[in-house]
Amino acid sequence: MKTAVARAVMALAACCLDESRREWSAAMRIEFETAIVEGKPLLFASGCLVAAWRELLTREQGRFVLTSYALVLGLMIPMAALQIGCALLGLPYLYPGQRGLSGALLEGGAHEALLRGVYQAAIPSLAFLQLLIGLGHLRIAWLMLERDWSGVTRLAMFMAAAAATLILFMSVLFLNGTQALLQGAVLTIELATVTMVARWHAQLFPTAGTEQPG
Repeated sequence: MKTAVARAVMALAACCLDESRREWSAAMRIEFETAIVEGKPLLFASGCLVAAWRELLTREQGRFVLTSYALVLGLMIPMAALQIGCALLGLPYLYPGQRGLSGALLEGGAHEALLRGVYQAAIPSLAFLQLLIGLGHLRIAWLMLERDWSGVTRLAMFMAAAAATLILFMSVLFLNGTQALLQGAVLTIELATVTMVARWHAQLFPTAGTEQPG
């Protein structure tokens, strides 16, 4: 059990190291196997983790890694959870009336009686678009950690198209698109932030763009 915990700590330490510390990471793993034989794997792994954290705080490459994880864990994944929850579970937080997608129909207009049936039939399609946007957030988070910026760019274009389609459909169906527009604005800010992180990565690691993500 202690060895398994130590291996998990070592894996975390390795994840905290950037591309320029690959040789150090490999050396730590070799020494870790020796520590296992000596019966001190957890102590050694904890020391490696502390050293890796120090590296993160003192070097620009480390600050880049921290920023990447903060963006993934603090923004992309929570937004994915919110989008997927609204699409699959009907969470009400993004739409008026606290009734999820079904509360987005503008009430009181002449179109209400005429379009209600059409709108009810369109809810699965609208929910599917929102689900795609949520899944896109998860995939972008994964690609960011893999430093696959070309994949991030392709997926970002797909997500932008899905968001624009959602807003367009809601407008055509006389739906309250305020929250959809807000989501589109948030998505734009997210993708702009990801672009800045990608440029930062290119400046720190000029040769990384020619490598294939592993």
